[in-house]
Amino acid sequence: MITRERAAVAGCAALLLFLAACGTDSTGPSTLDANAALKSLALGMGTNGTSSVYGPSSLSSLAPQLDQINVTIDGKSQSMFALGLRETYPTGTCIETLIVDPLIVNPPGQCTSPPFAFALILWQSHSAVTPPDRLALIAGNVGTINFEDLTTIPDAVPAFAIYTDGQNDVWVSVSGTLTSNVSATSQTCAVPLPPYARSGSCKVAAFDEEGTINLDPFSGTNRIALVIPRQTVHGIWQTITETQTVTLPAH
Repeated sequence: MITRERAAVAGCAALLLFLAACGTDSTGPSTLDANAALKSLALGMGTNGTSSVYGPSSLSSLAPQLDQINVTIDGKSQSMFALGLRETYPTGTCIETLIVDPLIVNPPGQCTSPPFAFALILWQSHSAVTPPDRLALIAGNVGTINFEDLTTIPDAVPAFAIYTDGQNDVWVSVSGTLTSNVSATSQTCAVPLPPYARSGSCKVAAFDEEGTINLDPFSGTNRIALVIPRQTVHGIWQTITETQTVTLPAH
């Protein structure tokens, strides 16, 4: 049986792999400004299928808050754009009634809390008119999260990370930890709410991040480590106050 958590992993993975498939190989750190970098990221997110559910539809208002940070990937320092995402839901929200997948049959009365209330996106781009060249998507919850072997995709995944380099090389998390502390500011943001939110609010937030994630190749060549030295990046915190059901397209 396909579980909701596995479906959420698959949806987020599909989003990131879509970005990777459309990208080109980057030869160095991005020199784009924040507006161009966000346009590049938004291009890959698309407007159809799973990407319309798991990815924000517009990010242009975040340009003043966008940071570039230094991380280490496979022993090499990389300068990457960074964006944090945080979502909170009304008490009692069930993923079974939030997002309906025609392929999933849920036991009567089952209520699973939405997984992955936190995400961190790191990327490099060389052009505003093409999707990112290198991209890492990390999802889990605030606090300290532990990564397990994503290649087996167990029924309950506490956190996961996927990293792509160019069009062909993809890595998935197998171990490691990440500590994330998120605090909202007083500044509102104009990012559209996700389609499963009937109402809610958005605040700019600060994301304090530190960790090391080990990733095995899905189509890459060797195990790599993504090291994030402790630093603060900016992003958004969306507080959803009322939900509505979204039905995924048949696939």
